[in-house]
Amino acid sequence: MFIGAMINFIFKIIIVRIHREKFQNIDLELFEFLRSANEDEMAVLQNHVDKCWKFHGIMTCSFYLSTIGMITGPLFLPQKFPSDAIYPFPVDSAITSTIVHIHHCIVGFQSAAALSLDYQAALFLWYICARFEIIFKQIENIKNFEDFRSCIKTHQDILRSGQELVQPIRLIFFTRIIVSKIGIVFGAIILISNQPIEVKIQFIIVLMSLVISIFVCVWPAEKLIHVSGNLLMLKIFHASSTHPPAIRKMWLNVIRRAQTPIIIKIDGFMDILSFEFYSAFLSTIFSYITALRVVVQS
Repeated sequence: MFIGAMINFIFKIIIVRIHREKFQNIDLELFEFLRSANEDEMAVLQNHVDKCWKFHGIMTCSFYLSTIGMITGPLFLPQKFPSDAIYPFPVDSAITSTIVHIHHCIVGFQSAAALSLDYQAALFLWYICARFEIIFKQIENIKNFEDFRSCIKTHQDILRSGQELVQPIRLIFFTRIIVSKIGIVFGAIILISNQPIEVKIQFIIVLMSLVISIFVCVWPAEKLIHVSGNLLMLKIFHASSTHPPAIRKMWLNVIRRAQTPIIIKIDGFMDILSFEFYSAFLSTIFSYITALRVVVQS
């Protein structure tokens, strides 16, 4: 588990390093938007915060609690260190043992921080979703060509931010999914094998965190598909009935663009991130666990 967590940490550090300018740009855009947002826009943002802050907070805490559970394992289990790492030097002395244990603690909390990076990425997706919902209200309030032009400009800015954000976020989510699959499979081996109950409890907590953490990636991605696609078209169809004929014709380009919503996927490696993807992911994991159980017990 520690190896998988470290791989996850290293890959995410590389991804963030490569795409740091994109993350900085969207971060600055978010803070600038918060400074200039009016009451209606803040209400939409607050609605999204109220919807997911408890879930995100609980999951973030669970990562650190899982780490604490792993690094305190030697207090309750017949093992010297949190992981079963083998060192090419003696670790029997008190000083060496303390240094190694501190190193395990640092690695554990670094890994928990890397897991929490998924929530930062999800936060940016929620921001893009909120911007789309704000533009829905602008569409309803269009009275003339100037309002229409302002709305189109805002829509183009949101699309630009969304497409720019999808490129690094899909790599972060892909890393999370791959590492979670590997971690769940190896954790399942521990659960179905003859291990002490204390060890199994450790891995149950970790496995639950991994499974639920995928949902954190899927939830805003599913929302983004709808608000940038079908919901946008429905809002346009509903509101355009009161618009002048010239403006109604201009909406056709926006409707055409909305037929290809913003999606998070990697061709050939990761399907479109959605609730359907999550259900298929869970089904695959349960199939793996069932197959492993048959192999171990046979």
